[in-house]
Amino acid sequence: MAALTLRALLLIVNLTFGVGLTLDTISGDPVQFPETEQCRERGATLQHTLTGGSSQAVARLEDVWKPAAGYKDRMSPNESVVLNRSNINDQGLYGLTCGSEEKRIHLNVITSSERSVPEGQAAGFTFHYFTAGGLGRYRVERNTQLVFELDLSSGSTSQGSGFENRTSVAPHWRSDGDLTLTLQGVKPEDRGDYFLYVLKDRKRGHLQAVRMRVSPALNTPEERNREQITCPPQPPCKEKTALICVSVAAVLLIAGAFFCGQKMPRICGSKVSGGAAAGGAPTGLEMPPYTDTPVPVVVNGHA
Repeated sequence: MAALTLRALLLIVNLTFGVGLTLDTISGDPVQFPETEQCRERGATLQHTLTGGSSQAVARLEDVWKPAAGYKDRMSPNESVVLNRSNINDQGLYGLTCGSEEKRIHLNVITSSERSVPEGQAAGFTFHYFTAGGLGRYRVERNTQLVFELDLSSGSTSQGSGFENRTSVAPHWRSDGDLTLTLQGVKPEDRGDYFLYVLKDRKRGHLQAVRMRVSPALNTPEERNREQITCPPQPPCKEKTALICVSVAAVLLIAGAFFCGQKMPRICGSKVSGGAAAGGAPTGLEMPPYTDTPVPVVVNGHA
């Protein structure tokens, strides 16, 4: 189906000898059978060959391809056969009967690992293989494109476009069997699905998949700006509360003293001189005690 992008499909299509069309997909991803889009013969069928030799109908072409009973929850009527999500049981051989023509399709469903690598850092793709004898070729591909190839016999290497001088394996790969690929200086465009395998006798073996995401580089200008506008840490709430309480108490004491001195000097004075009345030492603020006895007023020599 032309509307589906390579990223949505994430499959590798290869023509192999004696097998027909080979499709690779990661478990859980959609998978399209492209040969079904080219078949317009009404009554065409797609069958899945199960273990033991029996077969199971997948879809039948009427006006459009319609799913068989066991696939209605994963396929909608369409111009081609597309499984919305694949699982490990989908792996195996399929037979497409289109008129008098029959085609074989082999589907590999691969469980992948996932990793996220910061831009500019190195990424490692772990792979081990029995290298004694040195037969076959070790290949790494990304979205159908060659990334790296190593001839296990001669030791010669090839690198795909855009990966020149950035890929390598350990120098002792022949003796250790460690074919882990290192990709230097990861770029945003390097993200995608990487398939690793050994091609021997025209067959692929030890097929593995890695889905790599590229995260933003560390210490980018954006990160530095975020650090500059970050607010300084605030004091704990308990310290704030104590500071406020002390400030309020000080203000109240000052206001109380001022009010007492202005409005009730005698009361405030008697309280202050209480120390002398109780036998203590007099102070400069001591005032005569307050009494209710009226003080006589002398007018023209008469009381």
